[in-house]
Amino acid sequence: MNLRSLASSGATAILVILVVAMLVGQQLGQPIVLGFVLTGSMNAQPAEMAPGDGFIAVPPAIAGDVTEGDVVTFEAQQLQGGGLTTHRIVGETDQGYITRGDANPFTDQDGPEPPVQESQIKAVALQVGGDTVVIPQIGLAVLAIQDVFSAATAFLSGIPGFGGLADGNTGSSMVLVGLLVLGYSLATELLAGTNRRSGGDRSRDSRGGTSAVLVLLVILLLITVPATASMVIPSGTDDITIVSSESPSSSPTVIERGGSVEYAYNFTNNGFIPRMATVNAASTGVDVAQSSLIAARGETASTTVTIHAPEETGAYVRSVSEWQYVRFLPVPVILSLHAVHPFAAVAVINAVIVVTVTAVYVFAVGLEPFRFRDRDRNLSLSQRVRRTIRRWR
Repeated sequence: MNLRSLASSGATAILVILVVAMLVGQQLGQPIVLGFVLTGSMNAQPAEMAPGDGFIAVPPAIAGDVTEGDVVTFEAQQLQGGGLTTHRIVGETDQGYITRGDANPFTDQDGPEPPVQESQIKAVALQVGGDTVVIPQIGLAVLAIQDVFSAATAFLSGIPGFGGLADGNTGSSMVLVGLLVLGYSLATELLAGTNRRSGGDRSRDSRGGTSAVLVLLVILLLITVPATASMVIPSGTDDITIVSSESPSSSPTVIERGGSVEYAYNFTNNGFIPRMATVNAASTGVDVAQSSLIAARGETASTTVTIHAPEETGAYVRSVSEWQYVRFLPVPVILSLHAVHPFAAVAVINAVIVVTVTAVYVFAVGLEPFRFRDRDRNLSLSQRVRRTIRRWR
């Protein structure tokens, strides 16, 4: 492979990785590496981000304290039905941040959206010299893939036996299928390159077998995808709206001004693997007695959460964040990674799973191609698939 081909393959691989990262991030509600805008609300100075334009998404834990002028992606409660929104912070009050799209004449809080809390901010757009780093049109690839997959899902759901497909999470299914196809493609290309280097189609040592690397990739996906889902899906932020009132009430969410109320926060491990959870205050007016909870299979761990009402009467939002992790690492290590960013802990835990499974697989099975003694034994897996498709025509 010459330098030009290598550079082209590398650029393609990076583009695919970035698109997959955006797909995964959109489904997890947490931009990963890159984010992108869907509307024209930021298509004005100084950001100039048109629909489909991307930006480098920096986790809040790495970006530090957000300030006026930062472009942030937050989990909106009311804007366009809720969901991820990318707007600029234009002010800060005791109730939270004031946000506005650069192209919008009014702030989000002039409408139905309440002030944005720290816990709602999922990413901060990278800025250099005060200007947001914009990657033109990269989000259009994600939107195109989503449209194609949604259309395919709608078509397949009309076929007998596939009706349940439309009831699932299309985006999550799309991410899983995309990762499987990507893994298959990389493994097939790797096997083809090995065949060419070892003598082309005439080499009996490189033909007639199913790539062990491909099998390993599938095994890793079947393990890491559920493991990631078990950590990410139940994690998140719980928002509680309280009312600071002039007098006490029997309602747990109505608190006498200046007072407080305590409740038990439970974490139950319904899985087979020991798990832990980190429970932290995600807004002002919240105290958590014990931030790390550990539970073996079938056990429940608890901590006490105290919610304080301010002296001023009115409605206020109090938030508690919870992140769950499988205990494939020592608890202090997980807590240290969590302090950097929750996704850092998830990524390292997955890396440990990948390394462990790969080491066991290579030691027990090796990486030689699997061979099947049939009349097509001289054909590679990809050639067999193409032959089968031709037979259907």
